[in-house]
Amino acid sequence: QALKDTGKEYTLVAVGALEDHDEGKIPYQFKEFGTEEGVLAPDAIFSRNEAMRMITETLQLNSGVGKALSFSEVYDVNATEAKLIKGLREAGYARPQEIDHMLRDGVAEYQKAVDAFREKNPDWGKGVYATEAWWEDPKFLASVEEASGTSKKSAVEEEVEVVKDERTLEIEKIANEWAKREYFQQSMAGTVDEDMTEEAFIESVWDRAMFEGDLKYRQMKGEALDEEAELLDFKAKQERKQQAMLKKAKEELKELLDEEDLGGDDSEDKE
Repeated sequence: QALKDTGKEYTLVAVGALEDHDEGKIPYQFKEFGTEEGVLAPDAIFSRNEAMRMITETLQLNSGVGKALSFSEVYDVNATEAKLIKGLREAGYARPQEIDHMLRDGVAEYQKAVDAFREKNPDWGKGVYATEAWWEDPKFLASVEEASGTSKKSAVEEEVEVVKDERTLEIEKIANEWAKREYFQQSMAGTVDEDMTEEAFIESVWDRAMFEGDLKYRQMKGEALDEEAELLDFKAKQERKQQAMLKKAKEELKELLDEEDLGGDDSEDKE
């Protein structure tokens, strides 16, 4: 309170006894200094290098202004802080970004997102996820209607078609689950736009999701796979696809501009 009363900007960091172990090796948590939760245990220890990191970053970050915090190490890998920090690092966050995210949003926002996800997917722990009603999908209904209007097929043809449908549906289910998890992880890491919905995100990564779904399906069936090679091949195909789409868009734009130019010439001739 005395620091606040000065009317000046300040940052205060408190840690346990300093020891020489690697920076960033052990996750951390922080509590408000001066509160009951912010009192460090008598035997609390903290990495010397990590303490320097915390002091340096909190002093330079806007999110550290006006903060008085007690930092302590987290040894439980299942603790929310440990999971969140691990997720941020896996998402490519640099240390300043990671610490800034923890100071601004941290565990509170993470828990809100987790609760919202669990509310939307109440059977998550049982391996059941909220998915779209594929049997109501217009494409599926159209295929059923088309099938009912065609001539009778042989038993072999029908069996092949059923197998194909089951495979596709299973892959789509796995793809949907992968995309939901990816959205959840990236939302936690802050790497998706705040206004992007889960549905919009899934649509944007659907090609990759189907690739992951097909990969997982074949793994479940016992196929030997070279995941790294297949991923490289997939990315190469996506790059070619994007280049083809860009080329087509440029050609269409050129045609449109040419038409406008011709229109301008016609009007000039009339004058």
